[in-house]
Amino acid sequence: MKKLNNKTIFLTGACGALGSSLALELCKGGADVIISDKNPRSLNLMCDKIIEQGGKEPIVYPMDLLGATPSDFIKLAQSIEENIGKLDILIHTAAEFSGLSEFINYEATRWLKEMQINLNSPIFLTQALIPMLKKAKGSIIFTLDNLDTVSNAYWGAYGTAKGALAHFAHTLKEELENAQVDVFTVTPAPMKTQLRSKAWPAEDNSHLLEPEQVVELYIELLK
Repeated sequence: MKKLNNKTIFLTGACGALGSSLALELCKGGADVIISDKNPRSLNLMCDKIIEQGGKEPIVYPMDLLGATPSDFIKLAQSIEENIGKLDILIHTAAEFSGLSEFINYEATRWLKEMQINLNSPIFLTQALIPMLKKAKGSIIFTLDNLDTVSNAYWGAYGTAKGALAHFAHTLKEELENAQVDVFTVTPAPMKTQLRSKAWPAEDNSHLLEPEQVVELYIELLK
């Protein structure tokens, strides 16, 4: 296991299938991990689980990305600066997907919700935290999905958001190269998650990976 004792990491979607597996491994590596998700109770249960399994106690920061504004992200950055003093790594795993749907039937509220959580929030959260990541010469990791799959029919806002996020990550990578901030994207292999089951509810999932099996894709990127 990679030693992460000197790293401060902010992780979104920490109570999801992938996020919770990643949070556990990061804390076991000794990192100071700020776990964030929308449900405070779920975060506290996640914190207890991490401690029970021998991980370093994480810092809990509840945040509902659906209602979060750029001002909320700036307040978050200020809180990290004042209370911790630095940030080395930002990892995005939060996601929202309600299932496959023909666009003509897409409700505007659903489209806006999925775009907010999957695209707008990671972009403005990243913007707020870039100054600290520059100081640390740190890393940013975005979680994508197979773009060949999600650009097909019926993937709606989720597929659109993931395509736009890939574009944004490429742009940001070039902008931050001289600042020595690494920008990575990770496209995990198909996993047994609630999100995937919404797309293929009748799928035989015996061939799918468990989320903990893809965590190493993220760990190996950390410097």
